[in-house]
Amino acid sequence: MKLKDLFLKHPRVSLAKEEDNDEILSFFSTLPMEGTKTAISYDRKPDFFKFLSFCGPLSYVFIVRAKKEGGICGVGTLVLRPGFIMGEQKWVGYLGDLRIQPGPRASVIWRKFYGDLMDHAQSIEEFGGCEFFYTSILRENRKALNALVYNKKNPFQYFPLAQYKMVNILLRYPGHGLKNIFKKNLKEIKFSRGSLEDKAEITKFLKGQNKDRAFGFCFEEKFDEINFRLEKWNNSLLENFIVAKDAEGKIMALTLLWSPSPSKKIMIDKLPVSLKLYFYLQKMFKKSPKEGGELEVLYLNFLEVRNSLSQVEQRFLFSSLINYIYDLPISRDYHALSYCAFEGTALDNLSGYIKHSTSLLLYLVQRRQKIGEDDPMPDIGTVPPSFEMSLV
Repeated sequence: MKLKDLFLKHPRVSLAKEEDNDEILSFFSTLPMEGTKTAISYDRKPDFFKFLSFCGPLSYVFIVRAKKEGGICGVGTLVLRPGFIMGEQKWVGYLGDLRIQPGPRASVIWRKFYGDLMDHAQSIEEFGGCEFFYTSILRENRKALNALVYNKKNPFQYFPLAQYKMVNILLRYPGHGLKNIFKKNLKEIKFSRGSLEDKAEITKFLKGQNKDRAFGFCFEEKFDEINFRLEKWNNSLLENFIVAKDAEGKIMALTLLWSPSPSKKIMIDKLPVSLKLYFYLQKMFKKSPKEGGELEVLYLNFLEVRNSLSQVEQRFLFSSLINYIYDLPISRDYHALSYCAFEGTALDNLSGYIKHSTSLLLYLVQRRQKIGEDDPMPDIGTVPPSFEMSLV
C-alpha cells in the first residue's frame, strides 16, 4: 500500500507541498501553544519544513481542509528515523505539530484519517514497516490529556513512557562554580571539546548507551545519527561535542551543543510578572530575553552519562559537565542552556543554578485492540527512551 492510496479514502487530507508553506505558517500563528502562566509560540518562518529535516531522514506534513477549496484547518506531522526497539533496529515515528482548528468538523476529518494512518502504517511502503510511534504532551495541557490519554473511547492508547522536564538553566549561583574544583572524584576526569580523533570513541559510547533503550538512536553503517546531524544540522561540528574522559581516555559523559534557531525559534508571547522581574535583573549579569522576543536557547543534545556509574557518581559528573559548559564562551551567546531531565534520573534536580522548568509527558501511541479497554504495554526496551528536547 502506498500513502497516496490512503489519501484516496480521505480527500480532505493531503500531503503538504512547498507551495503550502506560507499558509501553514499563517495557520500555526493563529494557534499558539499557551500554558497556564507563560505563553510561548514556535516561529518556523520562513520555511516550515526546514526544522523537520533536522529530526529524521523522512518527514511528512499532513494538512486538513474542511472544503475542497477552503483554507487549512488542521496540521499534523510525522517524522521517521531508524531506532532501536528491544535491541533491534526498526523505523520509529514521532507524532508532532498537531494543530486542529476548534470545531467538530476538522476534528472528525483528522480522527478518521489518523485512525486509518495508524491502522495501515506498518503496510505503507514509504514507512518501511514502522509500527511504533511516540509523542510528547505538556503536563499542564489538561484538555489534550483528557481527550487523548484518559479517554478510553479514544481508538488509540497512550502508554506512559516517561515524565520529564525541559530545564532551562538561566544563571549560576555565585560561588557554585568553585565547589567542584577540589573534589577528589574529579581529579581523574578531564573535559574537552570533541575532535575528529574522538569520533570513533564517541560513536562507540553512544551506541552502547542507546542499543537497549526504547527508540534508541542508531549508529550503524546504514544509518549513523552522528553523521546525519553533522550533515543536516546547521553549524553542527564535531567540535560542538563536549566530552568527559577518565585518566585512561575512556568517555564517561558527553553532549552535543546545538540550537535549531533560526529554523525553529521559541518566541515569548507573554510572561508572568515574576519572570519579567527576574529577566530584568538577569540582564545585569548576562544576556536576557524580553517579552515579545526570542528565548535564545543552547540545547544539550546526545546528553549522556555512562550507564555503569552509580547514580551518585552520575549526578556529580553531570553537575561538573554543566559547570564546564556554563563557563564556555559559547554559553554567553544564549539566554539559557536547555536539556531534557527525565524524572528520577541523575539529570533531575540539578542544584546550584536558577532554572525554569516545563513539565511534559512522553507516550507510546498504539491502536487499541478493543475500544473501551486498555491493552498491556508492549515490550519496546528500557525507559526512559532516547529523546531530544531540541527536536520537539
